Amino acid sequence: MKLNHKGYSLIEILAVFAILGILTTLAVAGYSRYIQYSRQKSYLILVSSAMTAMENYKLDHPTVNEVTLEELENGGYISKPVDPSSSGKTCRGKVFVSNNANPTQTSSENALEKNDYKVSLCCLNHNYTYEPNGKDRAKDKYCKVDPYNISDIRNIKVLNVYSNGSYANYVKNWMDEYGMGIIKVTPVSLEDFNANPSLYLGTNGNWKYDEVVFGFADCYSSKDLSVASAELMRQYLTMGGAAVFGHDTITKGCGNHVNFIKLQDFVGIEATTNLTWEGRTGLKIQKQGVFTQYPYNIGNVGSSLTIETSHVYGQVAHGDVWITFDNIGTPEKSIYLSTYGNNAFIQTGHTNGSATVQEKKIIANIIFYMVAKQYVE
Repeated sequence: MKLNHKGYSLIEILAVFAILGILTTLAVAGYSRYIQYSRQKSYLILVSSAMTAMENYKLDHPTVNEVTLEELENGGYISKPVDPSSSGKTCRGKVFVSNNANPTQTSSENALEKNDYKVSLCCLNHNYTYEPNGKDRAKDKYCKVDPYNISDIRNIKVLNVYSNGSYANYVKNWMDEYGMGIIKVTPVSLEDFNANPSLYLGTNGNWKYDEVVFGFADCYSSKDLSVASAELMRQYLTMGGAAVFGHDTITKGCGNHVNFIKLQDFVGIEATTNLTWEGRTGLKIQKQGVFTQYPYNIGNVGSSLTIETSHVYGQVAHGDVWITFDNIGTPEKSIYLSTYGNNAFIQTGHTNGSATVQEKKIIANIIFYMVAKQYVE
């Protein structure tokens, strides 16, 4: 047998390498199993958090028996459901409640303890329904259906409440061009809307439009909703209606918009007195999802967009911030577009109500998205 200069045979050296290879393989396999176990635990933590959030949600909304994770997040009942297997992505899903309490049960607390919670958790590579108490799970059918199935929408009726006659047909013309033949806009002046809001919007659940768009003009031409129209809008939004609020509608900076500000909680916007501003034309996409993809792909996270000059004017967002002005601060204080529930706030309108092609596509996308969210199963 031929020895090397240290006295070990080639066969012995090869054997050592083989053993090291086996140990390395075992270590990698063990690490992979550990990663998989950690991810499964993370999914179970998400499910447990969703069930706990739903318990708290039920205390505030006792008649509601199903709610999406996004609604729980927007309401502050749960933190953002980050996908353990995909950095930067979030999971969606829904929590369902069935009550097994005795029909004669009178204690709301005891009845709550009888609730069974089922969670559909929809992540990039993990789609399961977790049955009561998280004991069982099955491949999920809910996750296979996009809850915001925009492509099924064939008709969207929009009431555009414009502030100044110079802008009467702006939104209508934009959507005639970019609304895919689906978005149908009816313009009405703010004066006419304030004079008889129910004539245009409807009343008591018999609404004539899928969505209301307020805009687009600098300071909203220094005009405000009337008390009556703000109250009707409150009823409309409470019952699940959708709205887009344009530049300077919700602000303490111009126009004395006390009645618009009454609706700020519906859109997750806080009007503050920090009224410094700087005009910008550059935007940055902060969040990617159904809104950024349909009907127009407007870009990915980090993509730059160009608009007509606009700015933030004291608004702070408490909802989902999709697009910000670039390089002027934290996302919630540099918002160009944010959403909350079925409603959106957008800064289009500062420059004489005009918009770039990219802005018109953004507006078409947000109108589709806000209406689609009303049809979540």
